[in-house]
Order: sequence, then structure tokens, then C-alpha cells
Amino acid sequence: MDKVIVTDRLILRKWRENDAKRLYEIASDPEIAKGAGWLPHSDESYSKAIIRTVLCEDGTFAICKSDDPDMPIGSIGIHIGASKKRGIERDDEGEIGYWIGRDYQGEGFATEALTAIIKTCFMEIGLSRVWCGYFDGNEKSKRVIEKCGLKFSHKNEHLFNGLRQEYYDESMMCISASDFLRI
Repeated sequence: MDKVIVTDRLILRKWRENDAKRLYEIASDPEIAKGAGWLPHSDESYSKAIIRTVLCEDGTFAICKSDDPDMPIGSIGIHIGASKKRGIERDDEGEIGYWIGRDYQGEGFATEALTAIIKTCFMEIGLSRVWCGYFDGNEKSKRVIEKCGLKFSHKNEHLFNGLRQEYYDESMMCISASDFLRI
């Protein structure tokens, strides 16, 4: 999925190395990092390394406002395939992860980006189901996922996050292609 996705207000595009300064600005926020399950970015070179090693993966996009496509406000990506640890059993399913910088929360950008990725997963890739999880206590993320039509499936409890050196619980939500097409 190496394409640009355009919505009414957003452009979802591949991350670029020259996004490192901007990524550091928004990903160094401890609250954003905690909600996404990683450590706050420590400097611009760390952000550049993350772009080169993690955000370069196929299916991962910088979320940019249409009026400023060179200024990411967050990130979203789809990982396709089974994951027994997460309770995803089939190879024709995928899990979406996303985060939005604090200054851009509450404006519907996450919902718009998530809806666009879900639509792409079903209409273009042909997945049968998509999943999205949120860490317990992250009510903002739960609301975004629910607005996109996903329903609670199961809870993964007492998982260990090696980056953050802590245990966490997460709720997994999902929607099938047939249910999405009825919305």
C-alpha cells in the first residue's frame, strides 16, 4: 500500500526523512508516547531513525492536513496478517494503529484518517476484517474507534511492553467488511 490517500481534510502519505524535525516535535510529548505505547522521542536523530526503521514500513502513513501536506500531525498504519498475541487469527485481517499530536486532537482528524484506512483495507486490499486496539484508560482513542463502527471483541490482559518496561491491558475492537459496507 504505497500510495497517497486523500480525504476531505487530510493527506495520508509516506513518511520522509526530512519529516524528522516535525516528528520529534509531536512525538516527544510524554502523553502521546504513553497512549501509543512507546517512549517519547529524545531528539531529532532518534525521530529520523524511527522513520528509517519503523515508519518506512509498507502501509504506514504520515497524517497531514490538506492545506499543509509537508507538516505531519500524526501517524497511522495497517499491519496485515494474523497475530496470535493480539487475538487476530486470519491472514486476511489487519490491525490499524494510529496517533495524533496533542494540538490536533478533538478536531476529528483521527476519525477521518482511521475511516480512510478502513475503507482502503476493505475496498482496495480486500481484507475480511480490521482490528484496532486501545490501552485501558485511553477513552479518546476508544471514542475514535467506536465512531468508525468498530465493536468490542476481547481484552488482552497483562501484556508486557518492553519499551516502556510496564504491563498493560488493551481492548481490541473490530469490524468486518460486510458490516463496514452497511454503514
